[in-house]
Amino acid sequence: MQEENLVEFQIFFQSTELLVTFGITLLGLLFGRLQIKGVGFASSGTLVVAMMGGYFFQFQPIPILQDLGIVLFLLCVGLEAGPGFFRAFKKHGRSFVSNVLALLAFAGFFTVLLLWISGVDSGIGLGLFAGSFTSSPALISAMQFNPERDVIFGYGVAYPFGLLGVIVFINVAMKFLRPRMDRELAGQSQIYTSVHRLENEEMDGKLLKNLDLFHDNRVVITGILRDGTLMAASGKSNLVSGDLLRLEGSEEDVMTVGEQVGPSVDQEIALDGELSTSSIVVENLSVINRSLKELGIRLRFNASIAKIVRSEIEMFPSQDLKLEYGDVVHAVGSPYQLEQLKMFLGNEAHAVIPRVDIASMAGTLFLAFFIGGIIIPIPGMGPFSLGLAGGALVSGLLFGHFGRIGNLIGRFPPNATAVLKDLGLALFFVQVGFDTGQSFINNLGPEVLMYAAFAVLLAVVPMAASLAFGHLIMKISISECFGVICGGMTFTPGLDVIRQVDSSEKPVVAYSAVYPVSLILVIALVQGMHLVLAALR
Repeated sequence: MQEENLVEFQIFFQSTELLVTFGITLLGLLFGRLQIKGVGFASSGTLVVAMMGGYFFQFQPIPILQDLGIVLFLLCVGLEAGPGFFRAFKKHGRSFVSNVLALLAFAGFFTVLLLWISGVDSGIGLGLFAGSFTSSPALISAMQFNPERDVIFGYGVAYPFGLLGVIVFINVAMKFLRPRMDRELAGQSQIYTSVHRLENEEMDGKLLKNLDLFHDNRVVITGILRDGTLMAASGKSNLVSGDLLRLEGSEEDVMTVGEQVGPSVDQEIALDGELSTSSIVVENLSVINRSLKELGIRLRFNASIAKIVRSEIEMFPSQDLKLEYGDVVHAVGSPYQLEQLKMFLGNEAHAVIPRVDIASMAGTLFLAFFIGGIIIPIPGMGPFSLGLAGGALVSGLLFGHFGRIGNLIGRFPPNATAVLKDLGLALFFVQVGFDTGQSFINNLGPEVLMYAAFAVLLAVVPMAASLAFGHLIMKISISECFGVICGGMTFTPGLDVIRQVDSSEKPVVAYSAVYPVSLILVIALVQGMHLVLAALR
């Protein structure tokens, strides 16, 4: 009787798509942290684990998470690069675009030559190219005039092997080129200091603001020692013969200016006593994207700016240099002057909020989806669209460049942006891995080994040629060459590997400068390769 009154207790567990997605994400991130002699998959480990899950357990991708993932990732890339993108594009755009043109031209020539010699069907071959470049626009373009089954099979085979080939190439190349990259970074960041006695009669009695010698040669005076008294150097300071001037800048510029000022003095001018030094983080929205000349810091605060550190790179405070959110300004002056300058540059009442504003993030996402949804008919080529990836990058660049649009803020704390970027990349990799893991196994045959080798060659050979052309011929820095390569191949994960060595904005700006161009050119390139292959056969 008592047994009839017992209530049976059971535990039920329901597996869901989201549970699988984030379980694979966790395993992939842990796998990505494993390294062999410093080489590992990093964030791309999520893709490898997801492909295994797609093959062994037939996990189904969630398309909306894939779209959201790539949008979040590229949106954050744009937000990070936006402040320096347009300025860098004007300065370096020609070299970056020339390098990516060389990359795509060599990739197209090599692909056609390889497919023509081997006799591989053009549909599979163009799918191999799209997969080795991890390019969705190239895949869509190839499917317009080739059997979808052939293109998708080639893409599914090439994607994992092309991806692995690119990752290994970047890691290995950076291992060999690390000393050269370190020298490049050191050359950018070294601030040289020297003390000279003023003996140039033409400078005697002149106001510092009226002497172009220092501005033209990118040298700043951070202290004036006169009759044993240390004074701040501002635009209103007048120079007197016999003054000891503390000069800072690159070694070459300091030596050039020092020769005209007077002999060097083996005497250290310590910035203490009446003068102090302070490191001020720029957070005031009203000063962002404004030049030092426009702000008039020397005249308004009677303080000297010795250097500005941005993304761990030291920069000379030239008058046309524009401040960006998060810049660290190293200033010299009296304690009172520095306190006033700190209130001006980092006033919390006008600072970028120390969190991600949800309304602003929604605005950037809306703009990303809106731009990505625009379709422009192009005669002879059919409809063209930037797609979600291009829309997200453009939206991020716009918000990142302007800082804010109306009441929507485009500058978020770096840590928050990094988390959103990593989350987006993981979501994208998991869904792509599920999809390619399933399609890869379906049509396996003995020719797959040849296709896999082709995929690696189609990815690595153009990268090596572009790196050599950009660095040796066009004299572009190595980190910027890698940024151009990743942007040209639309290989966003490569940025993570590059930024382990160079965490500055340079590779991101190079990537962002060529990515929109590459999105358009790669579509035309695939169509051009199809026409050439048709003519050869």
